[in-house]
Amino acid sequence: MATSLWPISTLADEPAAPQAGAASGVEQCVASHAEVQKLRKEHRLLEAGRALQACKRSECPAPVLRDCVAWGDELERATPSVVFNVTSGGEQIAGAKILVDGQPVELSSSGAPLRLDPGKHAYRVEHGGYEPVAKEFILFEGQRFQQLNVALEPLAVAQAPEAPAPVMERYRPVPALTYVLAGVGVAGAASFAVWGLMGRSEKDHLEKTCSPTCGDSELSAVRTKYLIADISLGVGAAALVGAGLTYLLRPTKERPVVVSVEPSRTGVYGSVSFRGL
Repeated sequence: MATSLWPISTLADEPAAPQAGAASGVEQCVASHAEVQKLRKEHRLLEAGRALQACKRSECPAPVLRDCVAWGDELERATPSVVFNVTSGGEQIAGAKILVDGQPVELSSSGAPLRLDPGKHAYRVEHGGYEPVAKEFILFEGQRFQQLNVALEPLAVAQAPEAPAPVMERYRPVPALTYVLAGVGVAGAASFAVWGLMGRSEKDHLEKTCSPTCGDSELSAVRTKYLIADISLGVGAAALVGAGLTYLLRPTKERPVVVSVEPSRTGVYGSVSFRGL
């Protein structure tokens, strides 16, 4: 140390019998002189710097004043300090809330460093929209302008969980036309049977009653019934063929399958439903 800390021993050389007010001022100077030395030994440099002001007054004895002035320069050099550099993505962030040892600190707008006592400290940096950062650090005497780089990360945006992909089932629905054609085919077959039976019955009747001298009008009625039966057969056959083709060539589709399990008084039962039907 450039200047040693010691209790003053030269006050006895000062003029005796000071006035009461002067004696009180001298006592304060001496007490502050001793307090500075005590705080300095305990490495409480910030408190020592504040106590130093009381022994640097003009009314203090010359030895005390000389010591306190010298100690002021020494404390200034020994007191460590830090500079916070708060960034995000390489860009500086202004207005961040900084707590050191649990106490909020106001940083100078001019960029002046924050003076701290030597030893272990902890800081926490907060800013809206960013994850807070908390760390510990150690400062040593004389470690001035120590830069603390704090990189903030933006808060992660909560994303809704993706819905699981529905279970799909492949199926081949029967077209409505298949049912229509099948109906026409069945109707045609029925019509063929009815008109055919009617024509056969009437033919048998004519063979028994007037054959071979039956008139054209009687024979025409039989031919008409057979013609209707043949047309019904053709239409019914064509419809049945069309129904078969539309059934065999029907396209393949997909539909989601929903499986649900629900409790009941008698146990648990499940159900399967298909959407898009």
